[in-house]
Amino acid sequence: MKLAVICFTKKGALIGRRLYTYFKAQGVNCEACVPERFLEQDWKADGMKSRGKENLTQWSGRQFSDPPVIVIDETARFVIPLLSGHVGGANELACELAAFLGAVPVITTATDRNGLFAVDLFAAGNGLVLTDRKMAREISARILEGKTVGFISDFPTDGVPEGCAPYWQEYTIWITIKDRLPKEMPQGIKVLRLVPRAVTLGVGCRKGIPFPVLKERVDACLKEAKIAPEAVKRLASVDRKKEEPAILQLAKERGLELCFYTAEELALVQGDFKESEFVRETVGIGNVCERAACAGGGRLILKKRTGEGTAVAAACKALDVILCEKGFGER
Repeated sequence: MKLAVICFTKKGALIGRRLYTYFKAQGVNCEACVPERFLEQDWKADGMKSRGKENLTQWSGRQFSDPPVIVIDETARFVIPLLSGHVGGANELACELAAFLGAVPVITTATDRNGLFAVDLFAAGNGLVLTDRKMAREISARILEGKTVGFISDFPTDGVPEGCAPYWQEYTIWITIKDRLPKEMPQGIKVLRLVPRAVTLGVGCRKGIPFPVLKERVDACLKEAKIAPEAVKRLASVDRKKEEPAILQLAKERGLELCFYTAEELALVQGDFKESEFVRETVGIGNVCERAACAGGGRLILKKRTGEGTAVAAACKALDVILCEKGFGER
């Protein structure tokens, strides 16, 4: 996480100095922006910089990537989260900074004030991808009105959150890696998918394969298996592919982790894999994509699919129990 401390007054600069020192002591990547007339020489030596007017809109306004924005009055009496209280963690950060400054955190989020379940906070706390922020707001509104919301999970949870019921309702929360709704679901149900990043894609390809080809093949395989793109956390392959441009570009474009294994490491992966003598002669192991997908401990959910010089497989890793308490703020 990278933070920016932006100050506008002389007293504010002093508070900013305290916060900058606090974050740096914790190893947080922090930048301080102080008007030149308030910037003392020893502050510059510590890395604080002079900046002109800062425009918060350069960081905000994107549907799922709004940063936490917090305002502190220049007497450090109140700490107020303004933007992305739940998804971005502004409420939690405000409470932390208030404790440090001896100030009062001013949390105004309706679900927090009423001690009710907040689906966006629940998603953030459990590392789930929130696929529709508008639907999340509608679900929170229903809970605030005292109406029951459905709660379905394909992964283990420690129960059902207050305000929810373990069956399909008019509005339902569904924890899943699937990219589409089940055919057996009742008509008229509005569903908010919360997607765990639990999938590893094992990839093999010919040397120098064009990026568009690999990207199209990966997307086609995900669609075939009904796997939501948001569920993919990493790409895995044999170490001989660690410099393959198309694999590196795909990981960079989609923000995926990269894992590369030696042929010896892949040979130790247990499972029923479809072996190829050609692949064995080429890289030293008879199956790259399935073994690479499962090397991190996952269960194979898409067997090897080949085409246009690529091989793709997918595995889903077991998750820790999803905690309902993560959906509640300060109560």
